[in-house]
Amino acid sequence: MHILYKNIGFVITLNKKAAFTVPVPFLFRSVIGYQLRKMCCISHSTACPDCMFNASCVYGLTFESIVPKDNAALTGRDRISHPIIIDTDNFAAEEVKLLVLNLIFLGPTISYLPYYYYALKKGGENGVTKERIPYIINDIIDFSGSGKKRSIMIDEENIETKLESERWEYNLETEPGIEKKFIITLSSPLRYKAQGHYVRRIVDAELASCLSRRAQVLCSQYGHNDHPGEYKFGGGWTVTEQDLKWQDFTHYSARQRKEMRLGGLVGKFVLSGKFSPYEYGFLQFAEKFHAGKNTSFGLGKLKVSEYGKV
Repeated sequence: MHILYKNIGFVITLNKKAAFTVPVPFLFRSVIGYQLRKMCCISHSTACPDCMFNASCVYGLTFESIVPKDNAALTGRDRISHPIIIDTDNFAAEEVKLLVLNLIFLGPTISYLPYYYYALKKGGENGVTKERIPYIINDIIDFSGSGKKRSIMIDEENIETKLESERWEYNLETEPGIEKKFIITLSSPLRYKAQGHYVRRIVDAELASCLSRRAQVLCSQYGHNDHPGEYKFGGGWTVTEQDLKWQDFTHYSARQRKEMRLGGLVGKFVLSGKFSPYEYGFLQFAEKFHAGKNTSFGLGKLKVSEYGKV
């Protein structure tokens, strides 16, 4: 199984330090959504699911992600995981002037990069926060999977557009069982459900199901999924320690015209035991592509470190 992706960083400088009352990804997700809809929607009186343009509209692709119900990833459902993930080290910064906003584009979405750049650029002209503080995009960075990076910004009006996607692949040749102890650090809220409720404590089988499901769905939709059979947790590893708390953040949804709470678990926990190649693979997948729900808001960012090597 594999997934195609591209990690692009937007280096943003505000005119002055801004006090953020909501997390940085929430704010810039709203900026992108507002500007993309303004730029791309040509049938304002039609709801996205009923619009004949929804399969080719950049706004619809990003924020509605409507698919046929016979799709390969989630058969019977007409919406799929969004094709962008917001990743930033400034998730809940109280004050910031300079930041790097990373967008992880999944599947063929990277071809729409100029739209996202223009949306962010127009957002900078309008300003952000209640003070309407303008910002500029100083640079756009292409982060390759090998750790290299390069600027793709030619000037304020031009960027490189012929970018090839990277490829993450589950390695079938990994040794049969890996005896490890990992510390998992949650730097933005991890939010997922088990038995119909958002979890407030990590349980090994529930976490394994969450990570496996996300890897399967994203690879099916934005790459290729040939992992045989349905995954069942074998109990080879367990959660041995956890220092976690639930943290809520508020987001105002312009579409639903109401405030929404987006919370989840932050902190650290330890996994210890024997991991199958597939389980080791979905841990690596989660570290690169986040975990749980609402990753387009920047949620579910985690780091996997071997115990004693943090």
